[in-house]
Amino acid sequence: MKCWAKKWIAVLMAGMLAVNCTGCGKPEKEPKPTPRATAKVDEGNANATGKGDNQADIPIIVASTKFSKKFNPFIASSEADRQAVDLTQIPLVANDRAGRLIYKGIDGELHQYNDENYTYYGASNLVINYDEKSDTTIYQITLRNDLVFSNGEKLTIDDVLFSIYAFCDTNYNGDRNLKNMPIQGLLNYQADSTKADKFSKKEVKKYIKKNPEKLKKWIKKNIAEKEIEEKEADNLIERQARIFMARGKGKKVKSISGIKKINDYEMTIVTKGYSRKMSKELQIPICALHYYGDTSKYNVEKGQFGFKRGDISSICANKTAPVGAGAYRFIKYEDGIVYYTSNELYYLGCPKIAYLQLKDMTNILKETRAMLLEKAQETGQRENAAESENEIGEEDNFKKEEINILAEVAELKGGSVDVISGSFNGEELAWIRKENSNGELSGKTISTQPVGNGRYYYIGINGQNVSVGELAGSDASKNLRKALATVFSACRNDLKEQESDLIQILNYPVASESWVSLTEEDDNYSVAYGKDASGKEIFEEEDNEEIIDLAVQAALQYLEQAGYIVENGIIKEAPKGADLKYTVWFAEGQEHVSQIMTKAADLFEKIGITLDIQNVGSEADLQKKLQKNKQQIWIGSRDIKDTNFDILYSSVAKTNCFGISDKKLNHRIKKLDTMLSSSDRKNIYQKCFNRILDWAVEVPVCEYNNLMLFSSNRIVNDTIPADSTLYYNWINEIQKVEMK
Repeated sequence: MKCWAKKWIAVLMAGMLAVNCTGCGKPEKEPKPTPRATAKVDEGNANATGKGDNQADIPIIVASTKFSKKFNPFIASSEADRQAVDLTQIPLVANDRAGRLIYKGIDGELHQYNDENYTYYGASNLVINYDEKSDTTIYQITLRNDLVFSNGEKLTIDDVLFSIYAFCDTNYNGDRNLKNMPIQGLLNYQADSTKADKFSKKEVKKYIKKNPEKLKKWIKKNIAEKEIEEKEADNLIERQARIFMARGKGKKVKSISGIKKINDYEMTIVTKGYSRKMSKELQIPICALHYYGDTSKYNVEKGQFGFKRGDISSICANKTAPVGAGAYRFIKYEDGIVYYTSNELYYLGCPKIAYLQLKDMTNILKETRAMLLEKAQETGQRENAAESENEIGEEDNFKKEEINILAEVAELKGGSVDVISGSFNGEELAWIRKENSNGELSGKTISTQPVGNGRYYYIGINGQNVSVGELAGSDASKNLRKALATVFSACRNDLKEQESDLIQILNYPVASESWVSLTEEDDNYSVAYGKDASGKEIFEEEDNEEIIDLAVQAALQYLEQAGYIVENGIIKEAPKGADLKYTVWFAEGQEHVSQIMTKAADLFEKIGITLDIQNVGSEADLQKKLQKNKQQIWIGSRDIKDTNFDILYSSVAKTNCFGISDKKLNHRIKKLDTMLSSSDRKNIYQKCFNRILDWAVEVPVCEYNNLMLFSSNRIVNDTIPADSTLYYNWINEIQKVEMK
């Protein structure tokens, strides 16, 4: 071949490679799904055969807990009832696996999670604009124009308005909090008076102080019997007081001024200021006006929204058969099982599985456990758990504590259920591995997915009560707390080794799945309290004992900088206002985390500091003690889905149990409620994290995982959506799952 020909071939090959690499490097969205629309629709009624193209007749059976049989989106409160209803509904606004909003749901958005690209579609587009001059935020909502309910009726903005007004009604007493958002004109509408938002705070406080009987009753029903943060509770009392004060005064109000219908598929909502909670509260189900409401009572211009104002009893009356635009149609409830058939009109595409059963497994698992326990008593319990799955033979007996997982495994193998979730320990996982021929947690019999249980465990150190010279914010005080925190952080590794598949060690006070959390790929990521006083990394060592030794040495450095007298690695004297002994509180049920403290206590004892570890009773008992602000060190836990920094760390918050008083932190927390950009918000969160870690008042420990178990014998494993999280799990893409 001539030289020039070789050169041209080389150029062509390079060009082809460049094109191919460019194509590979740019991730593409999944094609936009469309409804099959194979259902026969006659005057709004669909022939719910559940038999679309290429669908399996085999039903998928999903485990549930006991139903309260309140199958209505406005009143479903138990976990089982909500799941039963959610299968039939779609949310107005969607989110991704990291809890981020989907703003362009109609055309879809591509988001990365866990190094994978995922496409997300939703029922609507959402545009949020904050106007600094008027201090208002406009939420513009645009619906897809091809949405229909499962009975064939079109879904429009009228259904959204009906849903919003019902959830905002004074008579609504469910779990959703839209009725307490700062929507313009909402308070006046609820009071039916133009006076409600005009009372001064002084007038409202005076009214609350008198505490009339009707306000007492309202507080008991809406606050006292619910787990509501103190700051939020104060706001709700204030709101309700304004409503009571305004009724019968001023001019009547027929609608919420901040909510406007533009056309059949567009609307706007205006709020006072900007509230980060508002977007979350817009994730309501779009409920069918024609089914739950009364179309004869719907007229936007006349201020009628499908029900009698102040009385949503007619909406809540239907508890037996939910209707929505979701992936499945509710057929019936019978003998502890909810039966569904697929919705061919579902906007994300007809589910691949024609039939679904949501099954109360409470009594079934109880009976199975009783049978297994009887077997264990007959044959004798195995005294010690096997150290590895390889030591478990067919003839082996089992301990009483392992019966939980054995019951689940038995039901999955027997075909009684296809999907079941639960909380397990490390020893129990060996039985899952035993069932799979590959010895893994996912195999030919059972496939598993870990999902965070939403509970965050941490070690708190009160800045005021663990300090030097009673100066909580001084460098000396911070160094004292950093000494403690550094050793606590190193001791977390033991917990990880024992519960490797069931635990996520956290380095920030936020869910690891959350978009605001940092990962190892982020430039600013660091291990909590992972450096000594000189800035040297402690956790670069691979050997756990070496890490522990480095952490203890780092603690001594910090203590010396805090003013402690150290001789030959032993603390001889504490500075004024500090101590050589500190009390640690923990509650019942936190024993698994308290082992960190037990090890830390042994390490500190060797260098001259005593940690007095005390069980203070229940979690409620611990919370009562924390409210008195006498605590020094404690093991705490809280819901991790929301990052309510204003409630946790603000100097003015009564719920701040960390003893922080930091003007810069206060300023940054306030900025979070004025920032719309995700990247800007994440940057501010990071600055807040760094400030909190610098105070050394909170050592993030872990979040435990629940396990979702899938029957590999019946479900096609490759079709189960991956990377389930607190915010998004396989049910969100149930239409993709296939049966064998």
